[in-house]
Amino acid sequence: MAITNVNFTIEEGEFVSIIGPSGCGKSTLLSVIAGLEEKTSGDIFVEGEKIYGISEKIGYMLQRDCLLEWQNILNNTMFGLEIKNKKNEDAKKYVINLLKKYELYDFINKYPSELSGGMRQRVALIRTLATRPKILLLDEAFSALDYQTRIMVTNDIYEILRKEKITVLMVTHDISEAISMSDRVLVLSKRPGTIKNIHKINFDINNRTPINCRESPEFSEYFNTLWKELGVDEK
Repeated sequence: MAITNVNFTIEEGEFVSIIGPSGCGKSTLLSVIAGLEEKTSGDIFVEGEKIYGISEKIGYMLQRDCLLEWQNILNNTMFGLEIKNKKNEDAKKYVINLLKKYELYDFINKYPSELSGGMRQRVALIRTLATRPKILLLDEAFSALDYQTRIMVTNDIYEILRKEKITVLMVTHDISEAISMSDRVLVLSKRPGTIKNIHKINFDINNRTPINCRESPEFSEYFNTLWKELGVDEK
């Protein structure tokens, strides 16, 4: 059994991260919520409606951007819509607007190999947002990037998700990433994972961004608390 007795609620527009020891079931939990893995018990609700299997209300972004190297950027961002048979003029206008808003429109005829790692991640995010999910699941979505690029990309992605008012549930091994991006952090115990604690993250910052949070005096306090809490399970 990977996880047991996991029960929590996420408010609309909230950004929640899940951290825990390796192998505690973090990714399994996301797979169950996304409908990619069968659950043995329990229920999942989105906007009060019980979800069975894969739901159009839930988007899933993986560790790799999984862009199609033989397709240009516009076609890549439309791919999810095409798979779901929702590719139409209205959907295309929505995607074009996102590409313009987040400074990718000039690259719509380029191919993934011509983009930086950060730009590829933005394309992958827009591909996911194109289907207009209510909830976005991020499974170590930035782990393939080098450290400097990762910090800049998390800043970009955070701002996009806030502007688009997307509810986010993110799994990460990076405590700093969880603190800097989240409204709350859920700590799972060792396998079988269960919720050990939930931490509310508050920063006294007018313009909150992940980079600004990392520079805040409260950041180190949150980090030390979560580090110690994780260390107990890893002994």
